[in-house]
Amino acid sequence: MINIIDSITKNLGYNQLRKVDPNTQDIKDDEKVHGTDSLAQAAIPAVLIGLFNRLQDTESAAKIIEGDSINWMSEIFGNKTDMVIDKIAAYAKAAPASTKQECEHIAHEAIRLMRQNISGHENFAAVSAFVKQQRTEVLKYLPAALQIGDLVNNNNIDDRTNKMEGPISDFMHTLEKAFNSSN
Repeated sequence: MINIIDSITKNLGYNQLRKVDPNTQDIKDDEKVHGTDSLAQAAIPAVLIGLFNRLQDTESAAKIIEGDSINWMSEIFGNKTDMVIDKIAAYAKAAPASTKQECEHIAHEAIRLMRQNISGHENFAAVSAFVKQQRTEVLKYLPAALQIGDLVNNNNIDDRTNKMEGPISDFMHTLEKAFNSSN
């Protein structure tokens, strides 16, 4: 299966995203970027985590898999859309209007890639497997300053341990996936 972060970044012409330092919960100062790259750094993981959070509900998953929308951000974040856009815009030091447009573009690409990679298996189990495989990797890129976990009522999203890497952390993430897949 694909790495959705890399695919969106490449397909939409962004520079490579940076992983968040688990200690500071942000990009290292010497790696920080500005402009469009900063917008992508905040928007891509935020949109994906919001999408993954929405896909945990079977009714919402069906609507996203089978539906078509010109306003995916509202489908993903509901009445919190403007708050998400404002947080991403503040992080990237960008205008909210252009941030919203870019987030919609990212959301369309994320849904297209998801549909493409579960093609022939458009059921809740396939969507759930796709999300489980991608979620841990996406969280490593999500700046804590966005507080997306608070906005989507999922405090696990902003947990520092999701951003840690190394043999022990990788083993713990494997266990997490194994226990979550039995639900």
